[in-house]
Amino acid sequence: MDEKTAFVEVDHLTVRFPVRQRGERKFITPVDDVSFTIEPGEVLALVGESGSGKSTIGRSLVRILEPSAGTIRVGGRDITHMRGSALTDYRRTAQMVFQDPFGSLNPVRTVEKHLVFPLKKYRGGNGTEVSRQVDEFLSRVGLAPVDEFRVKFPHELSGGQRQRLAIARALAVNPSFVVADEPISMLDVSIRAGILELLNQLKRDFNLSYLYITHDLSSARYFGDRIMVMYGGRVMESAPSRMLIEQPFHPYTRLMFAATPGSNWNSQLPETSNEAPNLLEGRTGCPFAHRCPFVKPDCRTEVPVLRELTTNHFVACHYASNLA
Repeated sequence: MDEKTAFVEVDHLTVRFPVRQRGERKFITPVDDVSFTIEPGEVLALVGESGSGKSTIGRSLVRILEPSAGTIRVGGRDITHMRGSALTDYRRTAQMVFQDPFGSLNPVRTVEKHLVFPLKKYRGGNGTEVSRQVDEFLSRVGLAPVDEFRVKFPHELSGGQRQRLAIARALAVNPSFVVADEPISMLDVSIRAGILELLNQLKRDFNLSYLYITHDLSSARYFGDRIMVMYGGRVMESAPSRMLIEQPFHPYTRLMFAATPGSNWNSQLPETSNEAPNLLEGRTGCPFAHRCPFVKPDCRTEVPVLRELTTNHFVACHYASNLA
């Protein structure tokens, strides 16, 4: 990808958290030396099991979390350690839609008040204009008739309706980039497609860039232009969605597909362990080595470099070319 056209540029991002182990203070790295870009109007689907570092990356990009190392540039601005009024202004550019649509909403605020606050703070205007914008955003996300929804509280909405409100609130500041952190995982299967179609429509209408975080490969294929697979805080594989779906190279990606109902990838790839990855700072080797069915001695000592195996298809595996 040509970095000159990228809207989001993440370079060697690392996030550390302190932990106590046997009375000694150490650090874990849920995000370890991760780099990627997102173009204007593009959806990068970030896929991996729980604990792989997906949400930590998303929260770092909207500056809920402070990166420990690396740089993040959004819209040409370095936002890595941005603070104060500059960070407040950055909220106009980047917003986040959280996994839990009830926990992310204020239970004592009506639907209308959830939208009035960001509209007044970031767009201004008199009461009549703000009221018109509230109606417009509720209509855009499918909360109609708007007069009925304006006065409701979050507990009076269904899960899908609450997520539509959360999406409307994120859009109210007119962002260019949205981090959608598993926005459909807590919703009924019957309404997930509607939320994804809404996000897709908003992408076309506003030329939005998305970081779409999910553990669902089918939704990543549907919504993502590219898919990036993570495990243990590192990128395992990255490629255009169709290319990765048709020919996954990394053993971890193949195991994910083998565990996905309806997947065309039916190979039997037994794991060697079900232990969680080692996230301690200073670890060596490939983070997936303890579970990989093709592991070799150097996999446990040398960190594999993310390299371009075929055009636009990047894999972090010492022996991926043997599996192609």
